[in-house]
Amino acid sequence: MKYVEIVVVTALITLLGACAGTTEPKKTISVSPGQKFTGSYINVAAPNSNGWQLIQSSSSGMAFSKLGETAEETFGAQVQKFSLAPTTTLEELEALIKQSVDKDTNRSRFDVQQSYFSHTSERKYPCITHHSIVQDKAPIGVNGPLRLEAHGLYCRHPKQPETGFAIIYSHRGKEAYPNLLTEAVSFIQSVQVEGFETSAK
Repeated sequence: MKYVEIVVVTALITLLGACAGTTEPKKTISVSPGQKFTGSYINVAAPNSNGWQLIQSSSSGMAFSKLGETAEETFGAQVQKFSLAPTTTLEELEALIKQSVDKDTNRSRFDVQQSYFSHTSERKYPCITHHSIVQDKAPIGVNGPLRLEAHGLYCRHPKQPETGFAIIYSHRGKEAYPNLLTEAVSFIQSVQVEGFETSAK
């Protein structure tokens, strides 16, 4: 297993593409707003609004998707587990995550307009925030190009430090979505490691 094997932008496009166009995903499950999924590794809650579908669930993560108001508009929410090489500082962890995201971004398809990383002390274990805006020049199932904006949190797992997890909330459409940050923060805060967070949103 490769270290930091999560492919962030590509994974988001796959997630959003599953709900794009007129073809429904092969296997989806409707979820209630804020529906909880508990596990030994991490506890996940579905986004706290109507219309979400669980489109992927496995030992490596969960993915939710939602259609927007137009055919081109989709929302994605994802939690992904990945292997993570040792680091001694938040700066080293930030550099490692950034290197992996940069390496795994397909520049021939995605025009990266903004990409910001920052280490944070919001949790009791090491985490890195990421905000990105990219142009998807070849979106699946719909006419492009489309704007893809994502907010994410990458953390080293406090009980299994050889692994990490990413929590990503995104929107893809013709225009920016004004409530994206608020909804992203709500989803990110709802994903927790048992015994290491004081409360769930």
